[in-house]
Amino acid sequence: MSSQPYYNADGNPPVVQGTVLHNTNHNNAHIYDHQHAGHGVGAMEIADPSQSQQFHQQQEQPHEGGNWTKGEHQPRRCNDAIFAVLFYVHLGVMGWVAGTFAPRMFAEVAASNGMNNQRDLVEDGGGTSDSSGMTSRVFRLMIQSVHSLGYGALSASDRSLQEENNYADVTGTNDFDDMLLLLGITGMVALVISTLALSFMIRHAEIMIKFALLFNIAASAVFTIGSLFLSPFAAIWGMFLTGIMVYYAYVVWGRIPFAACKIHTATTAVKANLGLAFLAYSSLVILLGWSAWWMVGFVSTVYITSGCDGQGNCEGETNGAVTFALMLSYYWTSSVIRNVVHVTVAGTVGTWWFVPSEASTCCSSAVRDSYVRSVTTSFGSICMGSLIVAFVQALKNMVHNARRNGDGLFLCVAECIMSCLQNVIEYFNVWAYVFVGIYGYTFLESGKNVINLFKTRGWTTIITDTLAGSVLGMLSGGVGLITGLISLAIAHGQGMVFGNEVGASAAAFFVGFIFGAALTSTFMTLVGSAVNTVIVCFAEAPQEFRVNHPKLSEEMHAAWTKAWPDEYRG
Repeated sequence: MSSQPYYNADGNPPVVQGTVLHNTNHNNAHIYDHQHAGHGVGAMEIADPSQSQQFHQQQEQPHEGGNWTKGEHQPRRCNDAIFAVLFYVHLGVMGWVAGTFAPRMFAEVAASNGMNNQRDLVEDGGGTSDSSGMTSRVFRLMIQSVHSLGYGALSASDRSLQEENNYADVTGTNDFDDMLLLLGITGMVALVISTLALSFMIRHAEIMIKFALLFNIAASAVFTIGSLFLSPFAAIWGMFLTGIMVYYAYVVWGRIPFAACKIHTATTAVKANLGLAFLAYSSLVILLGWSAWWMVGFVSTVYITSGCDGQGNCEGETNGAVTFALMLSYYWTSSVIRNVVHVTVAGTVGTWWFVPSEASTCCSSAVRDSYVRSVTTSFGSICMGSLIVAFVQALKNMVHNARRNGDGLFLCVAECIMSCLQNVIEYFNVWAYVFVGIYGYTFLESGKNVINLFKTRGWTTIITDTLAGSVLGMLSGGVGLITGLISLAIAHGQGMVFGNEVGASAAAFFVGFIFGAALTSTFMTLVGSAVNTVIVCFAEAPQEFRVNHPKLSEEMHAAWTKAWPDEYRG
């Protein structure tokens, strides 16, 4: 931590939220100190002492559009702690469920498999038995149960978890080894391309945004042309979609330079703290581990509560409340894992914005401290926002499953409402978590403060701009396409077969595509979180940006005045 005097070069103390801060301890603590309750984020490193007087005069000028006060670092305390406690209790319950039901399920499946092996030995006149039958049967149970559930409750028509050999050939002889080989190769390719894409985005973000817009138009046009030979209705829809894409490109074309500056600034911050990438990929591993753990608990619970036997035949239906609770558990935990990364990125980029000296190395103190805060003092806030989204998401899936069993207009409308509500809550959470990461407010305080900030600035329309997100999504899909083709080429070259021969090529391609896209999307999520943090910081502290990162600030201000001249607040 740098040793910079608490008082500025002109002899005046810093001003935060309109209040003069005095150093009662008379020490040389750093102005941006997350561990000091009285140090505000608004006070920054002054790279050039001659700019101090001008800076504070500008900071004290009132902003138009409302009563907004600048955020400041909050005292260290466990915010929204009750939700963190609930989260840990629910993990304990899931552990108990998996530990209680799974052994019983595996024992019954193993016993059933042993009887089948003995019958096969008698019929074949000898031979040896192995555990492959049990593994395959459990695997089929998991696939069939999730398929029949549709992430909802079991219907009466789905009481059998093993239907008439529909999943009798889901694995081949060497599928597992081949799958590991494909995942390893596609993973390395995806990591290399993602890293190169980061460097390319820093230099050519504007080109990539334009390409993304033109690519969407071209894809819609190809869809329209292809639909002319299949369905007139699809062709009409394609023409309408193409028209929308063209109009959207026309409207946002002038905003491309500003969107490119946001990406450039965000990627620069991420590249300066590349240890965030390790955190993102670690979260992906944790998410995969949680998914496997949850799957065991889910399938074993369905198996036991539905009265299934070792052959997968079930006597009853799964309780809807149990299914909803299990789905809520999965979505809640998955959302918490992702949002821990989001809050960590926000804290790191915030430090880079205000105190670049503490956020300029791969494993900087900003990365470490931001992560520690996200899993300790701010963890309850993360759990709270994630629970709200998870509840709506689980409820939406239950409604969707009910629609599948009975197509009613009411259920269709209900599902649409749930989808819209989920999008609104997720949109709110994204911005609220930025304030949680930077300042350490509670979840509700963060949401209120950031919305008030955007209203004050007149940015309520600007924050809906999706140009940056479109580029990141296109990159993830593009890398997935490349890794899918590589996976397909390897599968054909090595004679790998997944499932039956008809779907072998498609399976190999989708293995590579999904894994490559998932890895790249994980990395691009860092950039997306950094972009959101840049927007918040630029709205709240443009002068700090001008002093600490003058070149980037100059570029963004120039692009900003052209893209949004009416909303610009120098």
